[in-house]
Amino acid sequence: MLWKEIRNRVDFFMRSRFTWSRTIAASDPIPPIEQAFQEEIREFFEWLGVSSHIHEKKEPWVVADVGTKNFSVAPVIDEMFKELGEDVVIHGIEIDAYRRLTNFHTRADYGNFFAEKARSAFYHPVDFLKFQKPCDLIFLLNPFVSEGPTLAWGLPLKHLCPDKMFRHAYQLLKEQNGKLILSSPSEDEFQLARTWASKAGFLLGSPITWKPQKYHVQKKPRWGCICLIP
Repeated sequence: MLWKEIRNRVDFFMRSRFTWSRTIAASDPIPPIEQAFQEEIREFFEWLGVSSHIHEKKEPWVVADVGTKNFSVAPVIDEMFKELGEDVVIHGIEIDAYRRLTNFHTRADYGNFFAEKARSAFYHPVDFLKFQKPCDLIFLLNPFVSEGPTLAWGLPLKHLCPDKMFRHAYQLLKEQNGKLILSSPSEDEFQLARTWASKAGFLLGSPITWKPQKYHVQKKPRWGCICLIP
């Protein structure tokens, strides 16, 4: 584990400073693997009942997807609001935005590409703790709450701070009486995430478990719940 931590510190330092990128044309097709992910996350949102928490507002909804990676969820969120006749501004937050993929594009390249697929979306290569815009809805899909996944995804452990992350989300949502959409890739991670959410002040909704079918790309279940401001 010590070796992974040292490697991640060096790699993350280099990625954060050498941020050259290549624009992806808006006309380029969405990669098939991302299309499949979008269908699955749309299905997960339906299972969770996210749309039932979206009500009519005079102003556009402000939504943040934290740890968004390449922001491919942006068009899914936008379509969900569009179907309900609501305007929305979507912010994708990613601390490791300049991780380079096998085709030499970065997450940020795709983040900006997917932002163009929504009516109003913005990709932010920044630590969520530095994001200060009040929100109506925050998506925390698979947040890091333990050392193993944090190291496996290439982040130094100094960025493992679930207490600060959930408290910051609470503060951004409190003013708008917003909601937190929480999910985890394992039951153990989900229980940890729920514990941190509760400590931050959230009222935890009923948990659900999405189980993949043979035709899905993701092969493991996804756990989730909607957390409210009391």
